[in-house]
Amino acid sequence: MVAKFITDKDHAKLFIISDTHLIANQLHDNGSAFQRMRDTSAGKDLDYQEIALTAFTRKIIEDKSTALIITGDLTFNGELASAKKLRSIFSPLKAAGVHLFVVPGNHDIYDGWARKFENEKELYAQQISPFDWKAIFPDGYKNTDSAELFYSVNLNSQYHLIFLDSNIYSHQGLTPITNGRISSKQLQWLENDLEKAKKNNQRSLIFMHHNLYDHNQVIHGGYTLDNTSELQKLCAKYKVTAVFSGHIHAQNIVRGNSCSTPDIASSCFAMTDQGYGVVDLSPARFSYQRHSFNMTHYLTDKEKAELPTENFHQYLAGLFNFTNHTQMSWLYKAVTDRDEQTAITQFIDELNWNFFIGKSNYSEKQKAQFKTNHAYQLIAQKLPEMKNYLDSLLAVNQDSWHLDIDF
Repeated sequence: MVAKFITDKDHAKLFIISDTHLIANQLHDNGSAFQRMRDTSAGKDLDYQEIALTAFTRKIIEDKSTALIITGDLTFNGELASAKKLRSIFSPLKAAGVHLFVVPGNHDIYDGWARKFENEKELYAQQISPFDWKAIFPDGYKNTDSAELFYSVNLNSQYHLIFLDSNIYSHQGLTPITNGRISSKQLQWLENDLEKAKKNNQRSLIFMHHNLYDHNQVIHGGYTLDNTSELQKLCAKYKVTAVFSGHIHAQNIVRGNSCSTPDIASSCFAMTDQGYGVVDLSPARFSYQRHSFNMTHYLTDKEKAELPTENFHQYLAGLFNFTNHTQMSWLYKAVTDRDEQTAITQFIDELNWNFFIGKSNYSEKQKAQFKTNHAYQLIAQKLPEMKNYLDSLLAVNQDSWHLDIDF
């Protein structure tokens, strides 16, 4: 445990984002090979993240944040050049007195998919090693064992921040592993660390890439930790205030049954509405608020001219829906009527978008209206598996944008 505090103030403000998935512009020429890869990137913006993250850095500095925390998948596919570009983008934070704390995601370290793109060719790009990672993002790793990627810091006298490495690493050069777990060595370290924080009368917050709980009844394999019950026991035993995760790309807040610690999953910053969270910490209260980043105010005229549209969120929505539509061949086989196809597609788009930005906390009246919708009835009749998925989106029953905990 680091002895000194990050801040000597009683109040602190943390900015939280996840899954920035940056591929540095220097790694592609916008040629045909890159365009093919971009069209299969699951709705992520790969063209303008350097501008978006630069603007977000200015926002953080303007708001006088204590720290920026990123919960994994900082890079698109673990390209060393992308990590170095992120270091450059975030470099103004240090001069402004803002700390940068990160954890790796399953796409960051030794990702065998790391590529650069030239015309028709995909070429191997240099991967990120654990030593590279710690050298590029040194703020939290100053006092850790050279072989480990988990660490903790004392924010102030009231709060202790713990950063876990939830990834399972394959041998260098192989494809990344989606699922995650907390190793037995790390669990033992974590219990000792939580015990020290308890003795210091500090409240603990945990940050990691994978999820503590299932955030969707249908889609959770590979997202929730394989050994989540072990971590939940420690969270319950030491009354961990909150866990922050990413990976699933959907904004969602969940509490468990035997463990009441909330897991705040942040949406993917490179998708949908550029979601970010702000955590205000005081001795008497933990307060979390999710926001949608409007970067216009933080852009230079030159940067604005490089963007595809004045309303960048419309561009992101187009990417999101394009990805969904390209995966709907099953729909066109099961439903041949064009009007029915359109109605079903629009209905799925609305529920999907709302879930991924964390706006699925519908009233009972709204849920009833959705289920009497003609498109929902068609889906129930002709697409039972899709109905199950949509029902899981309608099962959300909590506010995923805001959370207050009073002590």
